Amino acid sequence: RSWFYKTIENPIQYVHRVTPDFSHTTPLHFHKGKLGGYEVEVRQKMGNLWAPLDGLTLGANGTLIHSKVTLSPEESAQFDRPNIQAPIKTRPMTNAPNHLYNLYLTYEMDKLGLKGTEASLFYTVRGDTLVAGAGQNNGHFIPDVYEKEYGTLNFSLSQKIGDAWKIQFAAKNLLNPDIQSVYRSKYIDKEMVKTSYKKGIELSFGVSAEF
Repeated sequence: RSWFYKTIENPIQYVHRVTPDFSHTTPLHFHKGKLGGYEVEVRQKMGNLWAPLDGLTLGANGTLIHSKVTLSPEESAQFDRPNIQAPIKTRPMTNAPNHLYNLYLTYEMDKLGLKGTEASLFYTVRGDTLVAGAGQNNGHFIPDVYEKEYGTLNFSLSQKIGDAWKIQFAAKNLLNPDIQSVYRSKYIDKEMVKTSYKKGIELSFGVSAEF
C-alpha cells in the first residue's frame, strides 16, 4: 500500500477548440497542477495454500487518482461570459484516469513437464479519463471530452530455451471493447457521444536473448 502526491509547474494540458472549418485539440500551458492518490497491491503464490497449485500466482493492484489543474485567468474568463455562464476555475488533468485496476494470473508449467514455460493473463480497467478540456466557440460552450472506462484482456505465453534464449507469443486486447469518448459537463443535461471505435486484437511473436 502506498500514497503519492506531487505538484507540477506549468503542466501541458489539452483543450478543445472549434473553428468555422473544423474542431481540434490543442496543447496549452497551465499555471500549476496537482496529482495524488493511493495504490494497493496483493500477490499470492497459490502453491503456498495448496500444493497442487504450485506454479500458479494470482495478483491484483488498484490505483485511485485525484488530479487538478488551475486555469489561467484568461482561459477561465471565457467561461464567465454572459452568453456562456459556465464558470470553470479548475479541472482534472488530461490523460490522468480516475482509477486503474489490474488483475493478473501467471502459471509456471514446470510441474507439467514443460520446464521454462510460463503463461500469463492480465485484465486491466482504465477509468474515465479527461482527454480535452472545455472550450468555447463564438459564444457557444464546448464541454469537456472524456474517454469512458473500458477493460482490456491480454495473454502471453513464453518458453525459455537454454540459459539465454526466450520465445514469446502475445495476444493483446482480446475482448476488443468499444472505446467511447463523450462530451461531459455539469452545465449540460447529459453526456453526448463524440467518438466510438475498436482498437482491434493485436498478435505478436518474438525471440529474445540475454548474454
